[in-house]
Amino acid sequence: MYRPAKEYEAPWWATILHSFPHLDLTFQTVNSSFNLDDPKYKESLMFWAAAPVIWLLVTLVVFLMYFCYRCCQHDTEKQRNVVCLKWTMAILTLLCCGAVGVGLYGNEEANKGIMYLSESANDAMETIAQIKSKTVAMQTAFNTSITHGINGIRVVYRSNSELSWNQKSDLHTFTDRSLQYARDIFDSINKINLKVRRVDLSSLVHDLKDYSFYRRLGMLMVLGWLMLLCLILLVGIGSSSKCTLLLFCAFGIFSLVLCWMSTGLHLGASIGIGDFCMAPNPFFEELASGQVESDFVQYYVRCDHSVLNPFRSTINSASDKIHQSNKSLNDALSILNKNSMNKTELNHNALLVSRGLEDMLTALMPLNALVDCTNLHKDYIDSLHGICYIALPGILYLILSAAETGLIFSILVVLASKAWKSVGSKKSYLDAEEDDGPFIPRPGGSSPNYYSYPRGRQAAARETIHAQRRSTPPPAYNSNEFYRQYGDVNPPDDYCGRESNA
Repeated sequence: MYRPAKEYEAPWWATILHSFPHLDLTFQTVNSSFNLDDPKYKESLMFWAAAPVIWLLVTLVVFLMYFCYRCCQHDTEKQRNVVCLKWTMAILTLLCCGAVGVGLYGNEEANKGIMYLSESANDAMETIAQIKSKTVAMQTAFNTSITHGINGIRVVYRSNSELSWNQKSDLHTFTDRSLQYARDIFDSINKINLKVRRVDLSSLVHDLKDYSFYRRLGMLMVLGWLMLLCLILLVGIGSSSKCTLLLFCAFGIFSLVLCWMSTGLHLGASIGIGDFCMAPNPFFEELASGQVESDFVQYYVRCDHSVLNPFRSTINSASDKIHQSNKSLNDALSILNKNSMNKTELNHNALLVSRGLEDMLTALMPLNALVDCTNLHKDYIDSLHGICYIALPGILYLILSAAETGLIFSILVVLASKAWKSVGSKKSYLDAEEDDGPFIPRPGGSSPNYYSYPRGRQAAARETIHAQRRSTPPPAYNSNEFYRQYGDVNPPDDYCGRESNA
């Protein structure tokens, strides 16, 4: 599993992407800092996203001109050696399959990086949820235990007639002071709760998971389609099927659109992520400025230990007031214990207050560690490593795969359109010899045409026999022999007599 470093450093590939010229649609240089609120910066990303699309349009125009030329061309050659062409197409197809494999790897890496970011956001949400639960526990202890216990103690000493006015005044002072300290603790913890409550990452995590799922599924469908076309082309090359080659040409052009559109989208996104990875802190500080205080965000984003924790003073004050409230309660109980009264009810109420203060102190101790920047800053660094060190290289692999597949498909479409006229016919024939002598016997209707021989070794042997016959003088004319070889009827009887008399 990938282990992020303690501190974040921008990767070298983000530096390269950040160095790309940032031009708006009017070819004016804009600031390369990541800022999605700036329309000019968005135009600079659209500029790079549109570059592969422009290449796609140029490719389609070239294809249109090439296919018009092929339709108007009259192919006069009778023989084509397509073996070299088939091997070339097969090798390019295998290279295309390798490029699609690179895209599959990049797609999984990009998905892994996004999920790493989502897990880091989940960890941060768990830390925030723990802070909320501790503050809620302290508020509950104040409302249910401390308030009810102090009010019960007041009822006890107010109903006791043995206490003097001065004692009741002191008890009233001690109980009010203890309650005021507890109320101050409640107000301090409530401020922490209000600040933490504003930070809600649940929608971000939900959107990340949905985006990761649909992006991964869409790219798997595109890459699977490209792999299927490669297999179809290999089958067409192996079987010399014209229909398969034509089918590849038709769907190959559609696949070119998918390849270059994917290249454009991922190229624009990668440049934006590269700009973000170069300086991520200002973006988050600006993003959260409308929800919480800037010093609060900077403390957790930068985690500079020389800067005081914005919650440290609140927590220390709450801890001191818990001890002061407990001391005031003990002073009140010391006065009450010196007089005879209902000890059971007094002890019950005192135990409620004591347990309430103890619960607040128990919740306050881990809260001091939770609000420290160490845990949340670690989650922040993990999220940066997930997006910049895992997802961004995966996107670059997808760009490389889509661009390479688009280039190879462009070549394969041209070669397939050139090969489909030559494949499919296994034999071709020689033209008829115009200088054949009139004395060469013509075969019957059931024999193959003597003037069109198949090419190959058999053709060479027949041409040799044909040359020997042309060099041999024609035999003496014998009509009986002619009728026996080529005639379907016998010669007349008197004709044989005339032949013998002659």
